[in-house]
Amino acid sequence: MSLPSSLRSDGFAKNMVLTAVMLLPVLFYHFFIVFMRERGKTRTDANSKLLLILYIFIGLSFLVQLVYVVPSELTRRVFQFMENTSMVVFVAGFIINMVFLLSLYQKERKNKKYVADIIKTIMLSLLVSFGPITLLYFVPRVFSMTYIVDPIYSGLFALLFPILLTYLIATKQLYEIDLFVRRLLFMAVMSIIPSVFFTSVLVAYLPDLPLQQIILVFMLGCMFCSAFLFSLEYFTKITEPYFFPRRSLHRDSLRRITDQLSEITTFREFKEAVLEDIVSVLQVYGAAIVFASSTEVDAVCDGEIDERIVKQLAKDKPFQECRSGEYFIYPISKHGEYTSHLILTEEKENTYVSTEDRQWLRTVIGHLSVSLENVYLIRTMQMKMQQIASQIPNEEATDALIWFRKVLFDLQEKERIRIATDLHDTTMQDLFFLKRRLSNLKEELTPMQRTQIINIMEYIDIINANLRQSCYELHPHLIKETGIVVALQKLIDQEMKLESFEVEFRVEEADTVERLSLETKRHLFRVIQELLNNAKKHSEANLLSIRLGVNNKQILLFYEDDGKGFNIDILDWQDGRISGMGMKQLKSRIISLNGQFSLESSEGNGLKIQAIIPWKEGAAF
Repeated sequence: MSLPSSLRSDGFAKNMVLTAVMLLPVLFYHFFIVFMRERGKTRTDANSKLLLILYIFIGLSFLVQLVYVVPSELTRRVFQFMENTSMVVFVAGFIINMVFLLSLYQKERKNKKYVADIIKTIMLSLLVSFGPITLLYFVPRVFSMTYIVDPIYSGLFALLFPILLTYLIATKQLYEIDLFVRRLLFMAVMSIIPSVFFTSVLVAYLPDLPLQQIILVFMLGCMFCSAFLFSLEYFTKITEPYFFPRRSLHRDSLRRITDQLSEITTFREFKEAVLEDIVSVLQVYGAAIVFASSTEVDAVCDGEIDERIVKQLAKDKPFQECRSGEYFIYPISKHGEYTSHLILTEEKENTYVSTEDRQWLRTVIGHLSVSLENVYLIRTMQMKMQQIASQIPNEEATDALIWFRKVLFDLQEKERIRIATDLHDTTMQDLFFLKRRLSNLKEELTPMQRTQIINIMEYIDIINANLRQSCYELHPHLIKETGIVVALQKLIDQEMKLESFEVEFRVEEADTVERLSLETKRHLFRVIQELLNNAKKHSEANLLSIRLGVNNKQILLFYEDDGKGFNIDILDWQDGRISGMGMKQLKSRIISLNGQFSLESSEGNGLKIQAIIPWKEGAAF
């Protein structure tokens, strides 16, 4: 490595080259010490002392080599000694670094895998980069032997250390070093045969070629073949969408489906997560997932497919892959309490599903089986949570049970929002476009037919208004947009239009009430909504009084009606049968807010309810 400086008789260059050879492994060792010290993985005292000794030794070596500026016999002997010393220091430093990294890897691989992966990456990169020049040049020279490969060539491997780390970081494979190394070794093994063949042909034409050059040709052949094979895999992925579009479509859609399935919690979500991709990829008219239990049959469909027919097919056909007319039936999963099927129509091109499509479909069905089991477990858990929550007897529940109630109501609220959103984005939009098409059609009809169309359009308006009211009851968006008071007033006004009773609604300190958290406002809305539902169904009241206010950092809710009342002694708070929310869930909702609930009633004397809810912690008062 100091050949150029020797030829120029440049003493200072000789000094710098030999000092750099000794300094390089020490700098690596210093870097590893600092890297692990920042993570608290090594003791620093002993390592710091060793580093200090090494730096002092290299500094003294640099000073000794200043004699190179004065050519003499002593200078020549010092240069020979320091040249051997620098190579010994480099080999020893390389071994120390590898032993140090190996010991760290053994300690960390059982505790923190990500740290072990970083250490392994550095260790393998160091071995590949500096192993060739150490083994093929420095070690033979230390033992006064001729080097095996010229350092000009073996030194090229030193570039692999920064290049490899840069590649792993850029491609986000730093923590997948095992896979990367296996792929690299596989490519290296595959490159041996063509490299041996090429080297043999070269030796046959040039029999006098030196052994060193033969080895160099073989190594370069392995490197180029490995690089070519490695890049071939990368370019295959890039060109696959153009040469194998179907396979690329399957891979992309499967990745999209698996990502979406991981977030599914309800049966209806399978339409967007799976069915739309199945219809698009297989080019069928429609697809459906049918979930059949002993008590009900539910189906979610996409495209042109008859829901009534697929439900009947799922009930009548055996649990096996079969065809019934224009429908293809694929079993998904069979449980002790339910079965599930994927049912497809014929392809639009009226052809059979190809083998490649069948393999993709079986993979999708495998993912569906797991996801349907999860949805079933979530549904079962929610039902049991409702039963348990209704059986908690009094307000003196523990924090865990209060949290349990709160989780239950949060799940119900999310489901209401989802249903309201689906109704608004699908059914109401479909009704809007249906009305517009009928409006365009009526101009071309006879007067009698036009009258019938107008009647149908008016009926669509009624359906749309009812759906809009249902969406509002499921998801009262005005709570967030205009406040709880306006949202409650709209609810009460709507009820008074439809029912025979009058409602006296009063809010004290409305500005303070509006400063409640959004979560508390939603709970209050649901409580008053259930009180109105109870009055409609059971009370036979003429006048309802609802008062909401704040006093002494507490939310006060008073309800009173002049209905028929009931005997509270026969009200079973622990009845596990739940119909809607009812009084049991109304009480449970108040308790979930750490509130107090009291009820007064008797036959013929109406109903009085008082709820006291503490101000939600963290809200401004």
